[in-house]
Amino acid sequence: MTTMISEVYSAFKTAGVPEQEAQQAAEAMSAENLATRNALAADKRDLSNDIAGAEQRLSDKITNVEQKLSGEIAEVRQKVVAVEQKLSDKIAAVRQEAAAVEQKLTDKIAAVRQEVAAVEQKLTDKIAAVEQKLSDKVAAVRQEVAAVEQKLSDKIAAVKQELTDKISDSRQQLSAEISEVRRIMSVIRWMLGFMLFAMALPILREIIVAWS
Repeated sequence: MTTMISEVYSAFKTAGVPEQEAQQAAEAMSAENLATRNALAADKRDLSNDIAGAEQRLSDKITNVEQKLSGEIAEVRQKVVAVEQKLSDKIAAVRQEAAAVEQKLTDKIAAVRQEVAAVEQKLTDKIAAVEQKLSDKVAAVRQEVAAVEQKLSDKIAAVKQELTDKISDSRQQLSAEISEVRRIMSVIRWMLGFMLFAMALPILREIIVAWS
C-alpha cells in the first residue's frame, strides 16, 4: 500500500475498525482519491486545452486585426505621403510665387528708390540754383543798400554842413545885430542924458541964482 493508504488504514485500525474493513475502506478512499486526482488532471488538461485554444483563437484574431490594421495603416501612410507630397508641391509653388513677388517688389523698390534719388537730385539742384539766385540777389541788394547808405550819409553830411554854415551865418548876423542894437542903445542913452542935462540946466541955474 502507498503511504496514504497505510495512513488511512492505521487511522481506521486505531479507531477500532476490523482489519479487513479498515483495509477495504483505505483502498476505497485511495481509489476515490486517485479518481479525483485523475478527474482533476483531466479537467486541468481540458482547461489547458481550452486556454490554448482560446489563446490560439485570440492570437489568430490579433493577427487578423494586425493584418487589417497593417493594411489600413499602410493605406493611411500612403494617403499621408500623398497629402505630404501635395502640400510639398503647394509649398514649393507658394514659395516660388513668393519669390517672384519678392523679386517684383525688390525691382519696384529699386525703381522707386532710383526715382526718389533722381527727384532728390533735381530738388538739390533746384535748391542750389535758388540759393545761388538768392545769394546773388542778396549781394545786389546789399550793394544797393550800401550805395543808398552812402548817398544818405553824403546827404546827411551835406545837410549838417549846410545847417552848420547857416547856424554860423545866423550867429554872425545875430552878433552884428546885437552890436548894432548896443550901439543904438548907447546913442539913445547918450541922447537921453543930454536931454536930461538940457532939461535940468535951467533948474540948476535957478538954484544957483537962489543960493547966490
